[in-house]
Amino acid sequence: MTTSTKVTPPRFGFDLPFLQQEWRDMFKAPTIVPDIWAGITVALVALPLNLALAIAAGVDPGVGITTGVIAGIIGALLGGQRFAVTGPAAAMAVVLIEIGQTYGIQGIWLVGIIAGVLQVVAGLFRGGKLISYIPMPVMVGFANAIGTLIIFNSIDDLCGLSPTPLAHPGQPAPFQGHPLIPEFLQDMTAIFWRLVIHQEGNFAAFAVGIITFAIAAFLPRVFKAIPSQLVAIVAGTLLASALNLPIPKIHDISSVPNFLPWPNLPALPWEQLDTLFASAITVFMLGSIESLLSASVADGMTMSKHKPDQELIGQGLANIIVPFFGGIPVTGVIARTAVNIRAGAKTRLSGIVHSLTLMALIFFLAKYAEQIPLAALSGILVLTGIRLVEWDELREIWKASKKEAAVLIITTAISVLVDLTAGVMAGLVFTCALFVRQMSAVRVTPSGTENGNGSAYSGRLPSCKFVQTFTVDGPLFFGAAERFIENIIVVKDIKAVILDMHAVSAMDVTGVRTLLSIHARLSREGCRLIIAALPSRPMELLERSAAVDILGRENIFDHFDDALTDADLSMLKTTCTGCAAGLIEALGVKQPAHPGPKDCPLKAALSTGSSPATRLLEAKLHPKDRGHMANADMDRLIPVLKDADIPQPLKHTPFEVLLRSNNMGKIDVTPGDSPELLIGMCIDYRKSLYLPRDWAFVIRREGANMLGSEFSLAMAMSMGIKAMALIAHDQCAMARPQNSRDSFIKCLTEEHGWNTDLATHFFEDHIRSREIGNEINFVLEETNRLQRTFKGLTIVPMIYRLDDNKLYLIKDWLDSQGITVANNTNNGEAVKA
Repeated sequence: MTTSTKVTPPRFGFDLPFLQQEWRDMFKAPTIVPDIWAGITVALVALPLNLALAIAAGVDPGVGITTGVIAGIIGALLGGQRFAVTGPAAAMAVVLIEIGQTYGIQGIWLVGIIAGVLQVVAGLFRGGKLISYIPMPVMVGFANAIGTLIIFNSIDDLCGLSPTPLAHPGQPAPFQGHPLIPEFLQDMTAIFWRLVIHQEGNFAAFAVGIITFAIAAFLPRVFKAIPSQLVAIVAGTLLASALNLPIPKIHDISSVPNFLPWPNLPALPWEQLDTLFASAITVFMLGSIESLLSASVADGMTMSKHKPDQELIGQGLANIIVPFFGGIPVTGVIARTAVNIRAGAKTRLSGIVHSLTLMALIFFLAKYAEQIPLAALSGILVLTGIRLVEWDELREIWKASKKEAAVLIITTAISVLVDLTAGVMAGLVFTCALFVRQMSAVRVTPSGTENGNGSAYSGRLPSCKFVQTFTVDGPLFFGAAERFIENIIVVKDIKAVILDMHAVSAMDVTGVRTLLSIHARLSREGCRLIIAALPSRPMELLERSAAVDILGRENIFDHFDDALTDADLSMLKTTCTGCAAGLIEALGVKQPAHPGPKDCPLKAALSTGSSPATRLLEAKLHPKDRGHMANADMDRLIPVLKDADIPQPLKHTPFEVLLRSNNMGKIDVTPGDSPELLIGMCIDYRKSLYLPRDWAFVIRREGANMLGSEFSLAMAMSMGIKAMALIAHDQCAMARPQNSRDSFIKCLTEEHGWNTDLATHFFEDHIRSREIGNEINFVLEETNRLQRTFKGLTIVPMIYRLDDNKLYLIKDWLDSQGITVANNTNNGEAVKA
């Protein structure tokens, strides 16, 4: 017998046992060849991209290769997703070019190190999942802005423009240096001026760029296994060389070394830390989001599960170390990761092979790489920018919600026109504002209980005319407080206002103050405020703030029907004694001179002495009698104490055997080979029938409610059963299950380890479908329902009285069947016994 040991998760995000196991997996024989092939494939894709992205970031092309090699190895060894490929990213290039133009490559190094430290700290303290809380419209808008900027920043080289504008007589481009015009628009205007007005563009460079773009875009549709971007770069380079086109090439701006630089301590501009820190935050957020998205994409493609904290640590270490080799900040890259997986990668070895292959390629091909036209690299960047724009998500968000689409547009616009950090912050602010607006949409609607209001109220008791009910739906917090107060309009002559708050999802201190303000306002007008069905967490806030004592504990109810019953009783004992005609004896009052308002729903219900409203109010007025049947209900029962009491249509049937056995103790049936009767009854332990042996199927359900047991009934009928006795009983807990609510929740929480919210929700979710109300009415309704379902089954409803353990027939059912009962002078005495 072996015992399993529980694996204790690491205290911090760095998971060394996880990495050690994955390191061992790299050298298993079956995976080495697939990993080598995948790594070579990714390197062929990454080579032109690293060169292009380095230029897009404003640094030498060789820096892109160095970054891809060093960061690729670190990310592969220490990241949280075995298939992720780390390297320069198009999204990062947009941020880095702005930093490089202002602070040089040293500023980029410092930003990368700070961002890396933040990533490591975030990973160690398990912040990997926090990044996922950024709303989708903000992320899509951010990605679209990056794609837009990548395309814009590539136009110069794509069109063959020189880095420095040529001198031209006449008016310069408009808006240049204007403090109120965004720099993006100034640059767009300047490029347009140079291309259209001054005609500085190079048509040959543009043609090479477009051809490179077309090959990279359309070749995968024909040959998916070929690295299209590498083929496109080679084609553009060969075309320019063969035709000897006068267009800018890589060697015009920098040489490409064929070896990696030795690590050295970089000179960092610490004096600029205060201004560069905001850029470091942007790089940190961008690198973290991009890397975790890449890891999530890999999860979906491989059915694996990455470790977000470990991924942040791995990326952070790469960003800390790369500047010591002269490299730039990196991320996990989605496109290269996808290529790695499709090429058959199995372990982390593929990422390492990718870096080593890059190093080998540049060693042998450095002098050829210098001949690559800048326009060809720009064609690749334009394609990358177009692919960064998330067209599908943009359409999806636009169709789903115009408000969230507005957040997306705002994020994109501000990111492009101002900067990426401002765009993300603006998107988050607008998202929060939208969230507050949506959460403020609390609905306060006056509701007539006799028509149903969608609450937990069972609908058995109408409302007094002088009691107004409002259903509150939505959160009650600072954004909704004023609107909430405006909707509570006190109608003239209203004596009590009930707030049905079962749908209040949240409440803050402002919401509490709002309730107190309404309470004070109503109190001044002589009106009572009653709070009903407030969920547990808002209720806890009321308790902690002492608002319960101000509102009055007698005015707070767990359930709406209790609140309405209390309000009706209060009105019947004070203002509305004239409506108590149906409860004169129960209330002990004399018939008043004023009969009360004619249009009062409660008065109409009370005018019928046997109405559910009357019985419910009687139970409230006489708690000691709660659970016992009212006299009106007792009059509906027909006792069966002797053979003559059994109606003629039930004689010589299983129902006669049931009544004789249980009520008279006469068991004179010989056990047969199969049962003759199906009995549906309550689970109550106090109810036990006296039956012949092996004579009946018995199905017990709460309150004899057979809803959901139809299959069991059908199974019994398939064995030849043709008759069913559906037996409810008096004093049934399911007639008023709310009385057992506290003990139900206490049992689950104290004895079975449930938390209070879960136990409460469990009770509330199930109680509505199981509450039966009046026992006699329910068993009649359930009989009719089952009779419609099983037309060939004869069903007789009965009531079992706990005080005498006898079964009673129901007069209502007998009358509906046209069955008469022989006059029995003992009936009345038996019923009252």
